[in-house]
Amino acid sequence: MDIPKRYLSIFILIVFITTDPLHADTNNSIPVPNGPSPPRVAYNPFAKVTVEIINDIGSTVSFHCKSKDDDLGERSVQPRGSWSFSFRRHIFGRTLFFCYFVLPNIGSYWFDIYKEPRDNSGEYWCDTCLWKIRPLGPCKFDRITNQFDLCDPWNKS
Repeated sequence: MDIPKRYLSIFILIVFITTDPLHADTNNSIPVPNGPSPPRVAYNPFAKVTVEIINDIGSTVSFHCKSKDDDLGERSVQPRGSWSFSFRRHIFGRTLFFCYFVLPNIGSYWFDIYKEPRDNSGEYWCDTCLWKIRPLGPCKFDRITNQFDLCDPWNKS
């Protein structure tokens, strides 16, 4: 007996909606005595994401961030200052926000400040994504080491 495709699609949709990702156990690592314990975080595809950009350069940084659908405008941040924005992830995992940075006496660069799947899996996973802007490229806050040690080079032109 063949099940019509629409009923199968509805069934899959119901299973997806009724599955509670907040009760999923994502702690698959073995605890290490006196070592850092990874946070217990469940992925929620509908959760709001916040990206915070922190100026770790000795002078004011100007930048312009946007996505395909949203232009967040031009901004300037003083040394050690920050600016943030929030959004909801794209349902199909294609969320991308990129920023064009002007670093005085250093140069102009762009970087994908939030990019799926990079930022919704593995060590880069975040729902509050903290980035320090540095001369060689942005460094993301690592929730395991509690440091800004996930550094990436600037995107190539």
